[in-house]
Amino acid sequence: MNWETVASGIGHKVFALWSNGRKLLTLALPSSSDFAKIEYEGEKRAFMLRYEGFLKNKMVMRNEYGIRIGQIYSENKENFIALNDEKLSYVLTDEGEPRVIIYKDSPHKPLAICALQLDNEKGKIPSVRPSATQHSLMLALCWYLFTPVAKENIATLG
Repeated sequence: MNWETVASGIGHKVFALWSNGRKLLTLALPSSSDFAKIEYEGEKRAFMLRYEGFLKNKMVMRNEYGIRIGQIYSENKENFIALNDEKLSYVLTDEGEPRVIIYKDSPHKPLAICALQLDNEKGKIPSVRPSATQHSLMLALCWYLFTPVAKENIATLG
């Protein structure tokens, strides 16, 4: 899978998640607000993505009604994505191209591997703190993995 920048202009960025030549979802991130819009399989959803916590160290994803459905954070030098009562881990790599490996138990058995090379982002992923855009892309990817559409097609993802 890979994210591609579809459109970028003053005030917004639009990304598309692709797998095997098929567009899985589109993510629109307006820079003037905390809301993100996701479109997949003809459905449109709005989410709030913003940093919360004492040191603003967790990006939290809330649905249209303000209910927390997920977060991305680091703890003891490990990276986690908690979504829908599932706790996933992730590793950022830069072997040839920046990518994220999302897994449950072992990085050798990933749920998803996704390229994060974006047209208007820096070429390398900072190892200490990825950008808010990259956090948003990882949360959107994990959210998609838990949708019924993705669960039906989980064997074709990758």
